[in-house]
Amino acid sequence: MKINFRKIKGFTRRHRVALIIIILAVFIAIGLLSYYFFLLGRTDTPIPKMEVKAKAVPKETRIPAPYTGLLIDPTAVKRTPLAVVIENHPDARPQSGYPKADLVFETIAEGGITRTLAVFQSQDASEVGPVRSARPYFIDWLTELNAVFVHVGGNVDALDEIAKNKLPDINQFYYGSFFWRSKDRYAPHNVYTTSEKLYSAMEKAGLAKTTDLTSLNFKKDIDEKERPPLQNVSINFSTPQFVAGYSYDQKTNEYYRTVGGVAQTDKATGEKIKTKNIVVQYEPMNNYMTRIGEQGVKIGTIGSGQAIVFQDGKAIVGTWEKASRAGRTKLVAQTGQEILLNPGQTWFEIVPLSATVTY
Repeated sequence: MKINFRKIKGFTRRHRVALIIIILAVFIAIGLLSYYFFLLGRTDTPIPKMEVKAKAVPKETRIPAPYTGLLIDPTAVKRTPLAVVIENHPDARPQSGYPKADLVFETIAEGGITRTLAVFQSQDASEVGPVRSARPYFIDWLTELNAVFVHVGGNVDALDEIAKNKLPDINQFYYGSFFWRSKDRYAPHNVYTTSEKLYSAMEKAGLAKTTDLTSLNFKKDIDEKERPPLQNVSINFSTPQFVAGYSYDQKTNEYYRTVGGVAQTDKATGEKIKTKNIVVQYEPMNNYMTRIGEQGVKIGTIGSGQAIVFQDGKAIVGTWEKASRAGRTKLVAQTGQEILLNPGQTWFEIVPLSATVTY
């Protein structure tokens, strides 16, 4: 094939300007690429980067709740706690409100039947109950928490203490409109209320809705890889119906509760009852008769004694100390250091000195 140089020459003459522009563009491109690769090979010249604007992180305005250590709105931090007596008779199960409680105290009332005191401060409960009668030892625990006592009557010793010390309380006998009786249960296992109704009752009674609270002391949860795979705790108060059991969940670092061998759930929501800390306190207990002949139990709530704290899937053996009715209960390990709680709910299991606790 012959190359026609005459035609090529003619084409070049006709398109001279375009060819010059193309040639110049090629040389400029080669020059720019050479300079770029030259910069890549240097360590003292920064390569220009595209600016990526970081999204603004919202400022955390919540602060730790005094009795759980969990973050809540600052306006709720000083809210007056409600200490509600909730019964644990088999006919009262399942109960309502436990998942919203910051603290729960469980101990023996009479005849080996256990009863609880649920303390609500950082969260509201849409249903709480069955609410039952007061006992004197509950006063010792709620006083250190600056809580209002919520109950349906009480034995005479408890009512005497309330009157003598002018304790803030909401007794269903006098504030019945802030409670209701459920139709699906028979008395006395059917009295219910809500947080909203109780704060309204406090307003009617002239009780302060806010107060200064001293926070419990908390630590951080340990890493999941440091937690044991399982732990089971069994607390025998009296008979099999009143055995409190707890099964540890390594992933959530929580203990799921059973009572009488049955998983405990909330009546209103169906939510499983679980907690982050279990505090077992051994305290002396004696049966006695009140001044009007009622059967009662005296509990040595003031002083000190053996304690076991279950958290992070482990057991910490130590002591509990409480110097006075208003004095804060302190938990001390065998090392002499204070036992700090994991943020979240805590159940205090107040057991007789002879109680069997296995784990």
